Amino acid sequence: MKVCRRVPRSAEPLTVLAGTSAASARAGRPQKRRILGLGGHRLGVNQETGTHKARVNIIALSMANPKSKDGVRREPLGMEGEVDCFEKLSGVKEFKRGWVMRSSKTGSPLSVLLLSAQRDVSGNRQRKIWSRCEVPADLSGVERPQSFGFQLPQDCFLSQPTASGNKILLARKPSQESLNKASVLWELCALDGTVLKSILVSKTTHGQVYPEGYISRGVEFSPDGRTCAYVAEVPAARGTPHWGYGLEANSARAGADAEAEVEGKGTTPGLGTWTGYGDHEDDWGELFVSRRRAAVYLLDLEGGRVAKVEPQLMRDSDEDDEEMEDVDAVTCGKPSFSPDGKLVCFTSWPHVQKGWRDQDGNLCCAKKLGLVYCYNRESYLQLARCEDVWSSLDRSGEGEVVPRPAAYFFLTGLRSSHSGVFHPDTVGPNHGLVVYKIVFLSHESAYNSGCHNACAELYTNSFAADEQGRLNHHRHDGLGCECVTSYDSLRVVGVVDRAETKEDFQGIFSADILPGAVFSDEVYLQTQHRCAAAIAAVKLDTGACRLVTRSQDRSHFLIGAGQGKLVVATSAPGSPPKAKLYATAGGMWREVAGQSPSFEASVPEGGCSVTVREHEGNFDSILIRPAGAAAGAAKDAVILIPHGGPHSAHSSQWVLYQEFLVSLGYSLLLVNYRGSVGYGNEALLSLPGRVGDQDVRDCVEALDACLEAEDGLGRACVMGGSHGGFLTLHLLGQHRSKFECGVVRNPVTSIAGMVSATDIPEWCYCEALGAGTRPRCFGPTAEDLDRMLRCSPIAHASEVEAPTLWLLGQEDRRVRPLAAMDYIAALKAKGLPLKTIVFPKDSHPLSSPQTEFESFINVAWWLGRHLGKQK
Repeated sequence: MKVCRRVPRSAEPLTVLAGTSAASARAGRPQKRRILGLGGHRLGVNQETGTHKARVNIIALSMANPKSKDGVRREPLGMEGEVDCFEKLSGVKEFKRGWVMRSSKTGSPLSVLLLSAQRDVSGNRQRKIWSRCEVPADLSGVERPQSFGFQLPQDCFLSQPTASGNKILLARKPSQESLNKASVLWELCALDGTVLKSILVSKTTHGQVYPEGYISRGVEFSPDGRTCAYVAEVPAARGTPHWGYGLEANSARAGADAEAEVEGKGTTPGLGTWTGYGDHEDDWGELFVSRRRAAVYLLDLEGGRVAKVEPQLMRDSDEDDEEMEDVDAVTCGKPSFSPDGKLVCFTSWPHVQKGWRDQDGNLCCAKKLGLVYCYNRESYLQLARCEDVWSSLDRSGEGEVVPRPAAYFFLTGLRSSHSGVFHPDTVGPNHGLVVYKIVFLSHESAYNSGCHNACAELYTNSFAADEQGRLNHHRHDGLGCECVTSYDSLRVVGVVDRAETKEDFQGIFSADILPGAVFSDEVYLQTQHRCAAAIAAVKLDTGACRLVTRSQDRSHFLIGAGQGKLVVATSAPGSPPKAKLYATAGGMWREVAGQSPSFEASVPEGGCSVTVREHEGNFDSILIRPAGAAAGAAKDAVILIPHGGPHSAHSSQWVLYQEFLVSLGYSLLLVNYRGSVGYGNEALLSLPGRVGDQDVRDCVEALDACLEAEDGLGRACVMGGSHGGFLTLHLLGQHRSKFECGVVRNPVTSIAGMVSATDIPEWCYCEALGAGTRPRCFGPTAEDLDRMLRCSPIAHASEVEAPTLWLLGQEDRRVRPLAAMDYIAALKAKGLPLKTIVFPKDSHPLSSPQTEFESFINVAWWLGRHLGKQK
């Protein structure tokens, strides 16, 4: 890891502009360009890997001249060394997806395709880069195989190789000329980027395509490669007329348009008219703002046809009631094809949690709730026959106004069934029937408790269809829908309440099943094992679980699979990400991709040491300290960093901001307090109803143990985001003598103030009042609000004495910034030092490259002012 020291400051006022040297500035040489903030960048292409090295040029002003000629005070200043350090670290390449396919080359049976991302700070985006390499089937050889690649177009938001691996399908934003009429441009390309075929999809077919995330896996190909499935917005079912028809200057045109509307021939507004907004439609909250209801669509790559997989709705009765349409609606995603390509399985999320009712039978929350990171939502599997989907498209072309559902519910007896993947093997045909098996996840514990990320379970379920894929189905009176007749669900792995030893499997903490990672006899899952992201193997016949990766000082992420191999991205503090292959048969590993030579030269490994410390009560902490070349810059200060969630966890992995702070000489203490994932369900469920107390005590215990055991550490700062910010403010208020300053990023300051303004109101009830507490139909009671307020940081705001830096996203739908402003006002009233930065276009994660850059340069500046000097 590179040691980053501050550039010596000149005694005279000095302005250094982007791309200029200090010497040229002193000499008064004319500058050819003036760039405010982030400037131009020099871009170089690594011919071996296809990655790009971007150098961002930043204005650097001397601290001796805090005010420019226009009288504006600009800060932070004098951060040249920190900027250079962050710039180099931000060039890291992160591996996102991987595929293993048979190669067409002689002597290299396997072809590995990798999709990686690299920050483009000046462009405020992520570059996406495809690369490919050839490896022997037995993974022999020790050298990293040579690879080549290309950068995806800037307007490309989805990409997926075909089943054969010799082509890539890209989803691109339509050109400016087509933007008003088309929703997506599909391009089928050769591996060198040559476009072989283009398909433009009209907005009348569907709205925006959902990118990869919890609702969508991206693009899923049928086994023969002729059809693909993806997730997109359903076109708006309701509209509004064009207003202004009474204008005299437009009356003739208005009349023509009105007649066209009645006849269904067009709705083009005339001059002097406008279109109203119409009925409000709830969205899915954080990260899905303004996204409409989603459905699964099939794309015929040969004919260019697109068909919607019409789902079953969650009706309480057999009657069609337009007034209840929003309540009955479902959003669909995560499609998976059967091994023969005749069927498609997908997950459906009801827009309203119909199982949440009060004692009078009223719905507790009759609206959409936030979906991302919220695995406590109702979810159901549905099945459709592909031939029926195409038939429904033909019927709509023949004038069918109300489409009939082409799908059927695949009921499992659970309120939570999602992420279904077809098992690669089928049984039959036998007596004209073929038996299929689906492997899926259930977060029933999360649904029942209300905890967003409680321990998951793994199930399988089988059903039969005839040789043409026709399904045997029946009417379900309780749900008012058609259901596939199936066998009983088989629970393969249940909830792990508490493992016998800390080395044993701690449970499934996963949001999805990777389609290619389901093999004949076992399935491989991503999970959390205490302080590390890990990969687990589960035997489908016995439910036996084993950890493929056990290290606590290194994390492994399952990003792809195929041909009996896993594609794994692995990293550790001080060790940047690499991509490796794992042979499921022999357990052999082989590295296939790493960082560019220029990055490895500027950011060498070995710049830190990692200590995982176990604490009483079944929780851990990770201490990262400068070491090697970075040890000379080490400070006597440690930064305590509690994670958000609260039901998530810190992992021992390479994280940009952590590497940056360690390179500046700070030690980091990452605390996985009780309530974190990866420690069994019992420890996780111990936190709801005790937030602001139990988690605070765990953080203090970890800090005290660290300061007592480690030489050279005597001072502390605390920093966190979301629930980590909640804990940061609690620690500053409840234990003010322990911390010299604090940094908060979109913190929860008042649960009582949050409950009516967030996309996750049930989080407020569950975490403040206890597991199993549901939202109240008519809002929280006075007693509820009192308990929410008492466990919130605002209750201790009067005790805070430390300087605080606040980083807020204006578009945050999860934790609105208005409550933070009340807390900030309270600190201002006390005259405490503080700094607040509000990013107008960012939401809860504060993850855009420029926001990330500005955030942590300010963090470094803040720490330098209040924690940087040795004592």
